[in-house]
Amino acid sequence: MLNLRILNLLIILLLTNPLTALSQETKDVVDHQEQLINNTNSELPCLHTTNQCVEQLTQKAIANSLTLQTLNERITLIDERLALMGDRKDYAESKLWTNYLPTTTNIDGIIDPFAWIRNLAGGGDMQRDRLRIADLEVKGATLEAARAELERQREQEKVKLKEKVLQLLLGYEAVTKQVELVESQIKTFQVSRQVFRIRYQFGEGTTEQWLSFQEKEDRLNEQLMMVKTKQEKTVRELGQLIGLDNKN
Repeated sequence: MLNLRILNLLIILLLTNPLTALSQETKDVVDHQEQLINNTNSELPCLHTTNQCVEQLTQKAIANSLTLQTLNERITLIDERLALMGDRKDYAESKLWTNYLPTTTNIDGIIDPFAWIRNLAGGGDMQRDRLRIADLEVKGATLEAARAELERQREQEKVKLKEKVLQLLLGYEAVTKQVELVESQIKTFQVSRQVFRIRYQFGEGTTEQWLSFQEKEDRLNEQLMMVKTKQEKTVRELGQLIGLDNKN
């Protein structure tokens, strides 16, 4: 009989403890996760799936992308080479007409009329310069093709970043709803515990009922920790994507 009275007294003490609906360990973990989420949320410009928010976060992700930075650098390098090649081609074309002038001389220093005729016929120096221009055009076309491929990769990467941003925002909204659902269940559970506490003080209820409360409490604690962890992970990934970690 004494052991039963002690057990009943312990149950009443547990039921009247305001921390029993959330164990202290679980409460500490949840509080820590909420602090991390709040810190990141305060630095994020927005955290919802509107077009404006998706676009805003996407632009920040684009600015933070190392892949895009590398692609931009390669495109800039190609542009510089194309500009230089264009200058060489313009110069070669600008002096092409000079090949019609009889400037080639023989060993005696006399103008070689045959060289002049070859130039007039499209051979000699004229052919050499035209081949040089054609070679520059081929190299330029190769660089243009490489640039177009890099631009394609750049646009593809931007699309991927936008999809990733939208995916994370949708995931955050979904897991936030899960958090709200579990927290609502915990509030309902707390009311049930309070009702049971009153009934138990008046001699109603059994130890088995108390144990079922304890089991349900453990399940709710586990669910809350799990969804809070998912929520914190989603926010952290979004922060990393737009470069918040680089500022800390």
